[in-house]
Amino acid sequence: MKWWLAAVVGLTIVGVGATTANAATSSKYLTGNVGYVRTKKAMYVGIYKKTNGKYKQVKVKKNTLLNAESIMSMDDGHGGVKTTALFTYGVVNYKRAKALKYKNIATIPFTKANFKYVTLKAPIRTQVFLNGKGYTANSTNMAAEPTPGFYLTLDNYLQYYSKTAMAKAPFLFGARWAGSTKVYKPTRSVKVSKVTVKGNTTKIDYNKALKGLPNKRLSKGHYRLTITNKKTTGSLGINPTDDTFDAFASWTNYTVNGKAYHFGEVEYGN
Repeated sequence: MKWWLAAVVGLTIVGVGATTANAATSSKYLTGNVGYVRTKKAMYVGIYKKTNGKYKQVKVKKNTLLNAESIMSMDDGHGGVKTTALFTYGVVNYKRAKALKYKNIATIPFTKANFKYVTLKAPIRTQVFLNGKGYTANSTNMAAEPTPGFYLTLDNYLQYYSKTAMAKAPFLFGARWAGSTKVYKPTRSVKVSKVTVKGNTTKIDYNKALKGLPNKRLSKGHYRLTITNKKTTGSLGINPTDDTFDAFASWTNYTVNGKAYHFGEVEYGN
C-alpha cells in the first residue's frame, strides 16, 4: 500500500536574467504552489458532472472554491511564463463526489484575472482523524492496523469510516488528507451546520448524532465535536528488515471531545 499525495507541482521552465524577472513581476498568471482558489467569474475549469448517464462540463459560479491540484509553468515563447492548472472541487461529500470527473492534466490558464488564492478558515478540513493515540502494527507486524476515522469535507459533511471501511480504503487510511480523485463511500455521514475555529481548537456543530463518533449533545437536535491539536507527535517503525523498517508511521496527537485521536501518515518502502 502506498500513501498518496493529493497534489503535485508541474515542471517550471523559465529563462535567465533581468528580462525573466521583469516578466514574472508583470505576469498575468498566478505564481506559487498548489492550493485553494476562488473564481472571479463564472467559467469552465475542466470539471464534469454525470447527469442521466452522461458527463457534461460544469460552468462553475463566481466565487466557487476550487483546489488547484496541479500547476504547470512553461515558456510562453515571448520571453514570459505561461502557467496552467488542473482544478477539482476538492474533497466534497461522497454523494456529490461520485458524480464528478476531472481532467488529468493541467490545461486551464491560471490567471490573476480569473482566480485568487485563499486559505481555509478551518484548516482541519479534509484531515483524516483516526481513533487512538497513534498507529499500531497489525498482528504480523507487516503493516499498520486499520482503525476507524473521519474527516470534514469542504462542503460541510462529517464522513465516518468504520475499521472495515478503512481497511478497504488504501488511499485514505495511512494518508494525512483525504483526496478528490479516490472516492470511498463512508459508513455514515451527517451535514454540518457550523464550524468555528479558535487557536488550536475547532468546533463542529451538527443536528444528528453520528454513530462511531464521540458526539456531545448540547440540546435536542444539536451535537458538537470539539477537536483540539495537542501539539505532540509520535512515530512507529513497522516490518523490521535488517536494521531498518519497511514502513514508517508518524502522527500528531489530537483529542475529539476528550477522546484520543491522531492525524498522520504511513510511508512504505519499495
